[in-house]
Amino acid sequence: MNQDDFAKMLEESLSAGDNFEAGDKVEGTIVGFSPEYAFVNISGKSEALMRIGELTDASGTLTAKKDDRVTAYIVSVRGGEIMLTSRIGRGEASSEILRMAYESEIPVEGRVTGAIKGGFSVSVSETKCFCPFSQIDIRPEPEEFYIDKTFSFKITSYAERGKNIILSRRSLLEADRRKKEEDLRSSLKIGDTVSGTISSVQSFGIFVDIGGVEALVPQSELSWARNPSMSGFQKSNEVRALVTDINWDNNRISLSIKKLQPSPWSMIGSFSQGDTVKAHVTNVIKSGAFAELAPGLEGFIHVSRMSLTKKVTSSILSAGEEISVKIISIDETERKISLELVTDEENPWQAHAGSLYDTVHTGVIEDLKPAGANIRLSNGMLGFAPKEKLAAKNIDIQKEFPPGREVKAVIVEMDNNKRKLILSVKDAEKVLEKQELAEFNKQGSPASPTLGDILKDKFAGLQKKADDV
Repeated sequence: MNQDDFAKMLEESLSAGDNFEAGDKVEGTIVGFSPEYAFVNISGKSEALMRIGELTDASGTLTAKKDDRVTAYIVSVRGGEIMLTSRIGRGEASSEILRMAYESEIPVEGRVTGAIKGGFSVSVSETKCFCPFSQIDIRPEPEEFYIDKTFSFKITSYAERGKNIILSRRSLLEADRRKKEEDLRSSLKIGDTVSGTISSVQSFGIFVDIGGVEALVPQSELSWARNPSMSGFQKSNEVRALVTDINWDNNRISLSIKKLQPSPWSMIGSFSQGDTVKAHVTNVIKSGAFAELAPGLEGFIHVSRMSLTKKVTSSILSAGEEISVKIISIDETERKISLELVTDEENPWQAHAGSLYDTVHTGVIEDLKPAGANIRLSNGMLGFAPKEKLAAKNIDIQKEFPPGREVKAVIVEMDNNKRKLILSVKDAEKVLEKQELAEFNKQGSPASPTLGDILKDKFAGLQKKADDV
């Protein structure tokens, strides 16, 4: 552009007759450049000036070209000259311009230079301003996140001729969110699948930016696992989720990632009764523990299934512990899985059934019930002796068979697969009597005494009495 063209363009700009005022937001088209300014056509007959520095990047390279559209604010109208800025603070910003930005609610651009008492020090052009901690963000990050970064701010207080300026970034973010929220209100509905970027990771879940509006995915909705891990979610990651709830009055949108994933029970075909697998303990209760075989697929280990040889009255497991379990049963209708803890104990139930019958076993009564007693045999097997198999009808079993008493018992019935053992204390006595008789017969009966032997013994007795006298 030669000097004549520049003079002509400037003259046309100054002679424009539109009624613009400082603070007006305008749109226009770049029609030319000079070394210092870009000329912007903002109406049919008005052109305005924008400093070239607002259209260059950090290296000083011009980022705009002729015919580009720009959105800007009118900084001043003096003698017909209209000055524009795309954002106050990028170029020179006098106290008068900042006052105008305050009065006209025009955003300013500032660089956070440091954290001070109560907030941040922010430089808008060369003017030092203050932004309270509460006004830096909707959901603040750690202080170091903001240092040396440039943001848009709204001037909320202008005093002492620009020596005391208070800024708020949060108010601009909230205004932008409200606008985007209005756009979403007409289109977003429960059941929609949305994509977004993780804006924040918290202990209770993740916030996702969906079109400029934040929505929450609670931790319980991250996956089907009972205690979903947060480690796989990082800020700026993209995610897909299902809209589960919308509450515009409270600015709350709830999402679920897990509901877009297959149900845990769709994986049940990977497991079979009798399998031994690794699992993680997810919850411990008085009667046992829940263990997760796969995310969201849990089984239950009753305390009676935590040891093959010992009585377990409360869980010996801890939440988070990795264990080996055996699948005892799978009920797909009720969606229940019964498990058994795999230990390093020797399994007494693997003994051959025939070798245990007709043998008197020593055991200890673990507990007594109205119907009978649970008896732990010395080999670790737990059996049940019905009341009628304990003693005669008139015996007080509560008194005669207290927990801890050692008894002798025989096996009446046994099912290795179900680990069912029926014992009898009464029949043990009969077996012992038969064993004693068999032993007696094996050794042979003594010969019958003769008459001489009887008289001899009688004489010996009388002689002993005479000697005693």
